[in-house]
Amino acid sequence: MISVPGGEVWYRRMGGGGVPLLLIHGGPGYPSDPLFEAFEPVAREREVIWYDQLGVGRSDPIEDPALLTVSRFLDELGAVIEDLGLACPHVYGHSWGAMLGLQFAAQRAPEWTSLICANGLASVPRFENEVRDLLAKLPGNVLDRTYGRELSGETNDPDYRVAQEEYLRACIVRTATVHLDPDRMSLMTFRTMIGHADYHVTGVLHDWDIFDELERIRVPTLVLGGEFDECVPAHLADIASRIPDSDHVTQSGAAHMGYLEHEPLRHEYISIIQDYMLRIEERAQPNATNLRGQLSMPR
Repeated sequence: MISVPGGEVWYRRMGGGGVPLLLIHGGPGYPSDPLFEAFEPVAREREVIWYDQLGVGRSDPIEDPALLTVSRFLDELGAVIEDLGLACPHVYGHSWGAMLGLQFAAQRAPEWTSLICANGLASVPRFENEVRDLLAKLPGNVLDRTYGRELSGETNDPDYRVAQEEYLRACIVRTATVHLDPDRMSLMTFRTMIGHADYHVTGVLHDWDIFDELERIRVPTLVLGGEFDECVPAHLADIASRIPDSDHVTQSGAAHMGYLEHEPLRHEYISIIQDYMLRIEERAQPNATNLRGQLSMPR
């Protein structure tokens, strides 16, 4: 356990060697559990660390909604990195975790080896409109059956949940079924930070937007998303265009949670991340590479 503002968070370290990779899970209000299986292969080549954000999973619960602020979550991330003594790690953030990674990198100038912004946005107001556009294009009036019912207070209609499942299968995970343990989740965190849903944000994050700050990021950044992602490729392309040292990759066939899709999509998702980290490490050591080449040459 690690002490952070507001309590203690649970973490796990797995593997060893190489530049470590820290995982920041999505949500807010969901635990890190879904990341476990997908990233286990990465631990064969380097240390992988992940943690449950305060209020979810194995970490201390949050009873005071006043703790549910972006700045506290950023302080939490800083405390985890400092407590674990992570010098120049790779940092992977998914969705909400990517939002934290982007803001931390823009505002706190960390010395990270790289940032992997996976399926994460830079503007909630823009994102809401983009997701509603996606819902409007789905067959079966999914937008009216979800967002429309929220506006009219008809969320008790059984078809409301059916329509939400249709949205999840189209834009979140397309090839697999996701089962989350409700005991490890925090509905209070989700309701306080988000509100109703990704396409109807009324909580703390309703006006969150850091597009104008992205140019301050000095960490090599991979912006990764899926072809059918609710965080649409155009949004991610705009993020990458504003970060001085960035790559943008759209994974064909995947949606918002590429690490949960069936093989081979899941393998491809992890391979994209592994290849990027190795490329950044090689790029960061040109002098060492040249010296090894000179020493190996016959005299």
